[in-house]
Amino acid sequence: MSLFKKSLAKAKAVPTSTENKAPTAAANATQANAPATVNKQTEYQLYAAAIESDLAQLKTFADISDKATYKSEALERQDYLAYINQYRLSGQNHHNKVLAWVFIWLVDLKRWDAVMDLLPLMIEQKQPLPTAFNTKHWAAFVIDQLYDDANYYLAESQQQDLYDIGFILRRLIFVVKNQDWAGLEVVGGKLYAIAAKVNKAQLNLGSALYFAEMAQSINDKAGVKTLLKELQKMFKSAEPEQPAAN
Repeated sequence: MSLFKKSLAKAKAVPTSTENKAPTAAANATQANAPATVNKQTEYQLYAAAIESDLAQLKTFADISDKATYKSEALERQDYLAYINQYRLSGQNHHNKVLAWVFIWLVDLKRWDAVMDLLPLMIEQKQPLPTAFNTKHWAAFVIDQLYDDANYYLAESQQQDLYDIGFILRRLIFVVKNQDWAGLEVVGGKLYAIAAKVNKAQLNLGSALYFAEMAQSINDKAGVKTLLKELQKMFKSAEPEQPAAN
């Protein structure tokens, strides 16, 4: 058992008082963006300390692959995912640096199913991104990463990877279907533009046309004008000719 897990087990083993005491005003007060109970607060503090330690350790690696290996091992060693699952199920809602960094690591490791499972929570709770990142929006952060990956798969014609990322893009589009793209036009355009290109490569032409139209409507400079014209022409040529009137 790691030192961290021993500390966590010790904290959970501390008994709570059974005395009947009138609650103080401080106990009755609800603090916004703070862990709900003393036990949960203690647990969060331990995990927060663990993530800070892991972040410091990551700075000692220069190679990206070494960093990826460390992140993958830390997720298992520190049991971060189990903590986050418990956080979700317990209904807690506070600024959570452990949740934020684990989410970022999952993106870095391209564990897209886990990312899509957590993204609605990140958005709903308005979890802040670490200040090291330029964007303040989790959806924008994920879109940028998926955009780069999808473009690579398109360039390399990697069909299985395109199929997989096409599915993830659809999940992402569903998550952000009610997103107001005002102020985020570039990001929104990128999402639908890359979805259009991936679907065209897979010959899902109906979906490609819809996504291209969405990209163009969100951002006139989304880079899909030529693609949109091509798809519209393909559908127009496929329409049956109307019989001439007598």
